[in-house]
Formats: sequence, C-alpha cells, structure tokens
Amino acid sequence: MKKNVCGIFLAVLAVVLAAGCASGGSVGGGGGSSSVSPAQPEAVQPIVKKPDMLDHKNFKWGTQPPEWVTMNIDELEALDKYKNDYAFKFESPVAQNLQGAELWTKNFTAGAEIAGQVKTRVQAKFAGAAAGDINELGTYMENTVKSLSDASFSGFRQRDNYWVQMRYYKEDGNKDKDGFTYLALYTIPRTTLDKMIQDALAGAESTEKPKTENEKTARERVKESLKEGF
Repeated sequence: MKKNVCGIFLAVLAVVLAAGCASGGSVGGGGGSSSVSPAQPEAVQPIVKKPDMLDHKNFKWGTQPPEWVTMNIDELEALDKYKNDYAFKFESPVAQNLQGAELWTKNFTAGAEIAGQVKTRVQAKFAGAAAGDINELGTYMENTVKSLSDASFSGFRQRDNYWVQMRYYKEDGNKDKDGFTYLALYTIPRTTLDKMIQDALAGAESTEKPKTENEKTARERVKESLKEGF
C-alpha cells in the first residue's frame, strides 16, 4: 500500500515538473522561450561648456555689451523700440584677431544678406502655412522667393555694431580656441517689407494661376499667414 501511494506521488510530481518546464519559466508566464531583457540606459550626451566672453568693445570703459548682442531675433522684435521693425542680426566668422573680424564688415553687403534672410523666413512661412500640402503650391513658392531674391531692398538701416572676443571649449571641457566675432544689427520698417512680400505674392499669382482647388486653398493659407508678418 505504501508503495502504491509513493508511486502515485512520484507520478504527480513528474507531471507538475513537466508542466513547469513547458511554460519556459519566463517572467510573467507569457509562455514560449523568450525572456524579458533589462532596459538599457540611454547614452548620456556630453554637455559642451558655453563660451566665455573675454573682451568686448566697451570692456575698457567698464560698460556691459548692449542687450541685442546676446538676444535672438524673436526677442529683439518683441522689444518696444523695434515693434514697428523687422530685425536682422549678422555675425562674422570667428577670426583669430580683431582686424580679421573687422575685415568682414568691408565685404559685407547688407542688402544681399537681408534678402537672403527674408527668403529663408518666407520659405519657413510657406512650409508652416501649407500644413503638409507643400506640393500643392506648385511653383507659387518658387516664383515668390525668386521675386524677393531679385528685388532691390531699401529702407533698411544699421542700428548698431559690436565686437566680442570669446573662448570656446571642447566636449571634454578643455579650451578649444579664442576668437573675435563682429556683429551687426539692421532693421527695416514692417510696412516696407510687408508691402514687398505682398507684391511678390501678387506677382507669383499673376504668373501662374492655381490649377486645382487644393492648390488655391493652400495659397490662401499662405497669404493669410504672411498678412500677419513673418
């Protein structure tokens, strides 16, 4: 009798063990032989140390650089003194000495550089207003941008210029180089530039009419967007 009981117990134990092996022993009991791999930590990107200002135009007078030197375009145009203007900020390539940075100003053509920035900003407005239908605009954007590129920009003026000497760092935090940069700030009245853009849009419209309703709708979105400025 004891032998029979022992035999039954061993048989049941064997069945239980077999069932456990069949389940694969995976975490969560999902079946199969796959196992959950531990999450791999994301690689930490090195933080490059920000450049330090070593010298600047007003340093010897004990005066801080003007605020526009460290501001971006959106911040500049938000200031009350530029609320009726579009601002354009330009920087020379980093030079080893101040004379090298100043040389950039002699070869700088403000009208051409402003035209280039206007073109870039208008293209960004087109892309945003198109809402994924950029192909629906056909040659409308190309003709508008070409008109602006060929236009003779007027009404702009230089508001200020400045130079700074900066120290740049490598990813490991060690010094990379010291260099001089020359900066120039220009503005153009909003009414002047807005009219130039509207004229360019009208010229592109007359050159080629929209071929489909979708293209017509896409053009209308662009016009509405640029009416608000760029």
